[in-house]
Amino acid sequence: MAKRSGDPRAAVRQISLFQNPEVPRPYKKAVQVVHSKPRAPLSLVQRKVSNAWLKNAVQTPPDSEGWWSLRISDLAEDIGFDSNNREYLRDSALELMRIVFEWDVVAPMGKRAKWNASVLFPDVQMTSDQIRYRISSQLKDQVLNPEMYAMIDMTIVKKFRKAPSLAIYEFCVRFERIGKTAEIPWQEFRDMVLGETSESKSYLEYKYFKQKVLKPSIAEVNSQADISIVLKETLAGRRIVNIAFEVSKEGPPQLAMVIDDERVLVLVGEMVKIGLLQSEARSFAGKYSPEEISAALDFLKRRMSDKRASPVENPAAYLRQALKNNWAVVDASSDPGGKPKAPAAGQASKADKLLEQYMAEQLKQAGLYFKELDPSDQDELITRYNAQQQINGLKIAKKAGKAGQIAFFTWLGMETWGHPSAEQLLSFATDRLVT
Repeated sequence: MAKRSGDPRAAVRQISLFQNPEVPRPYKKAVQVVHSKPRAPLSLVQRKVSNAWLKNAVQTPPDSEGWWSLRISDLAEDIGFDSNNREYLRDSALELMRIVFEWDVVAPMGKRAKWNASVLFPDVQMTSDQIRYRISSQLKDQVLNPEMYAMIDMTIVKKFRKAPSLAIYEFCVRFERIGKTAEIPWQEFRDMVLGETSESKSYLEYKYFKQKVLKPSIAEVNSQADISIVLKETLAGRRIVNIAFEVSKEGPPQLAMVIDDERVLVLVGEMVKIGLLQSEARSFAGKYSPEEISAALDFLKRRMSDKRASPVENPAAYLRQALKNNWAVVDASSDPGGKPKAPAAGQASKADKLLEQYMAEQLKQAGLYFKELDPSDQDELITRYNAQQQINGLKIAKKAGKAGQIAFFTWLGMETWGHPSAEQLLSFATDRLVT
């Protein structure tokens, strides 16, 4: 057996420097489907397949006859199906085609337009490498253009190992911004999670349903999802009648702050126009005062109109540096954004080493910056990166290798902050000496 060399912990540290969580892959799932009640039990694979098909339908157009297509290999990747048992996948899809759902059962009966029930996928075809399916005519419009929806992240969906956990996650994430789900009779919720079947009817007492289904599912949601949920029970006397969940957001902030100041909204719009992402501009609106942002924008405009100075190749990167370093109060005759001066010949090796260290730090900062962005902005950046990346092996797909991640975050660092100026390198070197 070959002997291992080196410290394995060093390898782990090196890998963890560039590894990031899988890129979020959210889609809008119509609330009618989220709050549905199946008339037969749904397996974990069927719940995942249903999500993959709905996401594909929301994001890609059907053919002229209303069929959507999905490669089986892509479906397996979407749902985390790592088995070669394609027969099981096919059987699950065929069984899913036969299951009848009662739609939007959470809405009070008086507020429902009408009672609806149907299969979700009435037609399914499968070849050796592809699945084709159609969506129920009752729900197609709501599925493709939902007015009310839950943002379901497929990177989270694929993590679940219990079907009830996935059902509870979908129910709760719908109410993430509100902070608490609707109250619902526990028997109705039991049937939504397990299906209106003999299995669910075996839990005739709430205490058994709570012990066997709710508790382990809540634990899995809290460990695997990006939300945290707490069960709340409503009693009538000594009897549990309704249940609900408190829902809070976990993980990186999604920058969903509400801006009601018209002046700030205008500044956010100006920042977006010069190239900042929407979520980043909103973040700056919370981090800097309107006066600071306005001054930085004016400073950038003066700098761009100065014919004597070198061109501003990346206005968004320049604005970030202007805000961070408070350039707006610096004498406008100076040129903080100019290109760094070339070092003397005897200093070249040290300068190269400093630049290398700076870029390594910027690589880490780019990873942290990326995680703070909204999923839609993350998708936009990946699309822009892939469009300019000519080497297929370095493009970002559903999973990216180490080389692809390094290339992406290197590009993101340059796209976000630009080439470091002499002042930035000096500041970076000073900080390292101090620490």
